[in-house]
Amino acid sequence: MSSARIEFPTHVLNTCGIMGIEAFLLKVQLRWVGHIMRMPDSRIPKQVFRGQLASGKRLQCGPVLRYKDALKVNLKQCGIDPSALDDDTQDCSAWRTLCHEAVTQFEDSRVEALAHKRAVQKGAQPRSNLSSWPCDSCSRFCSSRIGLHAHQQTHR
Repeated sequence: MSSARIEFPTHVLNTCGIMGIEAFLLKVQLRWVGHIMRMPDSRIPKQVFRGQLASGKRLQCGPVLRYKDALKVNLKQCGIDPSALDDDTQDCSAWRTLCHEAVTQFEDSRVEALAHKRAVQKGAQPRSNLSSWPCDSCSRFCSSRIGLHAHQQTHR
């Protein structure tokens, strides 16, 4: 068994040449929305997608997001204007190209954010031994007094 350590969480994805699950789901969602938007207005899936609440109210204390709300957030993350969704989706091949480019840009920015986060974590200053407790027998430093007591039990 190899004891090689993977340096970055996306290393396996890069090696396999695939994108992360977030990007994959985003791509599927965008392609499906394009399919729905190209349907005639008489089709039930499009009516449900475009429908509004006829009566009743949504909760004011943080309502549960609808599919359309989550889609709007995803469109903005990909740099696609949600108000131009009707026009953008009418040409199937252009929409597919736009989806592919947007998801690629999303995945690249996600990987960059992960790399930046890792660099910040790795660049953090190591803890100093000022709050450490040295062992009298072997000069090992323990991070707490109770840890020192437990360590000293091994010397008896």
